Amino acid sequence: MNKKYQSGAKPPILLVHGGAGSYKDNREVLEQRRRIISGIIAQVWPELLQGASALKTVHRVVELLEADPHFNAGLGAVLQNDGLVRLSASLMDGSKQKFSGVMLATHIIHPSRLAYALQEREQTVLGPLGAQLLARELGIPPENPSTPDRAAKWISYLEKQKQPSQSHGTVGAVALDQQGHLAAATSTGGSTTNVPERVSDSATVAGNYASEFAAISCTGIGEQIVNDGVAVRIETRVRDGRSVIEASDIVYEEANSRQYQYGWIGIDYKGNWAIYHTTKDMPCGVMSLTAENNGTG
Repeated sequence: MNKKYQSGAKPPILLVHGGAGSYKDNREVLEQRRRIISGIIAQVWPELLQGASALKTVHRVVELLEADPHFNAGLGAVLQNDGLVRLSASLMDGSKQKFSGVMLATHIIHPSRLAYALQEREQTVLGPLGAQLLARELGIPPENPSTPDRAAKWISYLEKQKQPSQSHGTVGAVALDQQGHLAAATSTGGSTTNVPERVSDSATVAGNYASEFAAISCTGIGEQIVNDGVAVRIETRVRDGRSVIEASDIVYEEANSRQYQYGWIGIDYKGNWAIYHTTKDMPCGVMSLTAENNGTG
């Protein structure tokens, strides 16, 4: 089933995803990512339960996912077709309705740290050079996000000129804290077949959005997510009176009618949450005070 949801859960609520796609030839990878997500939720949940803000929580979750080489975000992200890793990430604080992000950051493992720092600035979305300068200002040393496994796959792609398997692993989190505030965070490494400096959805309001009404984080084929304006479209429908579940149902049908391949996680201010994907799989997890709905999918 490509839908999982609950109405009126009691806050706090935390949802996490690890990349939409098909894992038909990599079921072990899918299960591994589910286990990692479950472990990260278990690590972060006590902090949220004790009063941590939604913004701090989603940043912490994404930072932990970026540090794990099993996802296409941060450490272990894919090399683009010129051999360079370029990372994009964004955060949005729903209580302030403030978006911040970096696009195509290089020589860094945690682009989400830059996005988090930009929450305190007036100019909140930076490109590659701006991201480098911000990292230097913050005292973050240059780091190599590539791993031997990713480099070997990139070399194989060049030698065989064969399309690699889809690079799943974009990560994201949304949360509703005990104060009723919402936040969303998303981070990605793009795709092996990206032309240099191709921009995905993850550092745009199409892929990541939060307000006082809803918080949404997307994953999948970035151009399709941008075409449909998924995150901000779902939020707008919630703002106009629908639940995040009702809004997700509409977007799900729209995406299927176009044969689009993406997914998302979302929470609204009333405690309704949704996990939807038009792809075969999307490793994800949810934690709330409603025990029977806790776990991974």
